[in-house]
Amino acid sequence: MSRKRNISLATIDSELKRPRLSTREGEPWNGRQFGTTQARTRQESFSEWADEDSVVAAPSLSPTLHHFARSGIQRSIAVVLAHDGFQSASPEALESFTEIVELYMSSIIGEIKRLAVSSRREAPVPSDFETMLKRHNLPLSSLKPHIKSRICHQVRADRNPGVVTVDDTFNSLPLLGAELSGQSDKESKAYIPSSFPGFPSTHTYRFTPQDDKKTRDSKQTREDAAKSAQLGEDALRRLVRASKMRKQKEVKSLVERDSQGKERFWLWESTMKRFMGGDRFRENADRVEIADHSMLVNADIKFSRRDISRLGKKSNAL
Repeated sequence: MSRKRNISLATIDSELKRPRLSTREGEPWNGRQFGTTQARTRQESFSEWADEDSVVAAPSLSPTLHHFARSGIQRSIAVVLAHDGFQSASPEALESFTEIVELYMSSIIGEIKRLAVSSRREAPVPSDFETMLKRHNLPLSSLKPHIKSRICHQVRADRNPGVVTVDDTFNSLPLLGAELSGQSDKESKAYIPSSFPGFPSTHTYRFTPQDDKKTRDSKQTREDAAKSAQLGEDALRRLVRASKMRKQKEVKSLVERDSQGKERFWLWESTMKRFMGGDRFRENADRVEIADHSMLVNADIKFSRRDISRLGKKSNAL
């Protein structure tokens, strides 16, 4: 804001030095009066603009990162001075100490960065820090006494302040109702710490007893067994029937492939139609349902395996 104000005042002074001509013919030129009026008008407008800007742009009172770093440096300087026997320090002396420390640290950091950049590294390494110490005539042996601080532990700031814990930190909202919640089971056991989380639902870790409502009646059991046996028998019958039908269809397909067999099948089918229709059913002969399978004859029965009695087996063995 100060820069804008200086620029505006310089502009006003330059405009005062410029010659002003009269706007009317025959009127004498009075550059001082004209310039003074114009400068006064511009100065008033500038003051109004400055007042409005100062009201809008309020300064921030929140501490910044630089403020925290500077406060830490000043505290370290104050602790060292107190350790060396100084009881107080003026603000000017503390400020000068702070500037010296900042300048020294900035030179050290800049030197380390230059070493890293010259070696084409994005970040410095310990060897860069060691080279910087050699350039500043600081041997590593001079840093060893500072490893163990001689400052009293009472002066150090407590970096882990006591956190105030709230009792309901681990208490979550109930997810289950009173009939399913395990909170009552937890409260009934005194050996369980109160800081432990709540128990889950009771059915997750405890057996739920159930009443056996089924009546064990022997008559009902026999009826169920008979019904199951009947269902199994019906299923077997359907299975055997399906297998027979499949075999009959296979035989029919084999017969139809042969010309002589196909002719015999046609003769047999026409004969069956004539016998089933008859003279009385001549008009309904076409509507008679004809079986779609032929007669099965097991010609290999004489080659089948025959059962032998146990007595015969024993006599042969002897």
